[in-house]
Amino acid sequence: MNAIKTLLAGLVLAASTVGANAATYYANNIVSVTPGTCTGSEAACSWNDRENVNNAVDGDDNTFYALGFGGEIVVSFAKAVFTEAQNVSAFEVTFNRMVGHDEAADVYSILGGVETFLGTITNFIDGNSLFAGTDFDSIKLVDVSLREFPTTSSFDGFDLSAVKVSAVPLPAAGVLLLAGLGGLAAMRRRKTAA
Repeated sequence: MNAIKTLLAGLVLAASTVGANAATYYANNIVSVTPGTCTGSEAACSWNDRENVNNAVDGDDNTFYALGFGGEIVVSFAKAVFTEAQNVSAFEVTFNRMVGHDEAADVYSILGGVETFLGTITNFIDGNSLFAGTDFDSIKLVDVSLREFPTTSSFDGFDLSAVKVSAVPLPAAGVLLLAGLGGLAAMRRRKTAA
């Protein structure tokens, strides 16, 4: 009977672990910003309030902040430090908007001022997510549109609408398998003790 209790306890623990990994956080604070260059007209560069840095963390899908060529932004979250693996997604509003309007940004995780390069994201469909396997307290994006796409028709670089981090979920089948193996081990230990 104890083996069944152990197995059930393992399943409850596994289920609670999967649920704990489901948390999602959106950036809600601007730590720092260095505007980049806009090569369009004054009207184009300011159109749709794209120079308003708060648009990157306002939670509104209809607004965005244009980093500008070479611009960078550091954002933080309601959670002070992320200590488990995370998927990092930066939402760019011009995904495949038009041929040649290619934009990209390098993404860094930051912990205590130390930056770790995560990779480069683009405004292509499925090009906006990366994996962060180290602890971090903030995320930095640096526009690299001209480096990645020298002939882009973009005039103000990566357009940031939001940054989201979400825990990488443990595969449910794997957790259940571990719980089952733990229960079998407990049953075997009980038999050898008897």
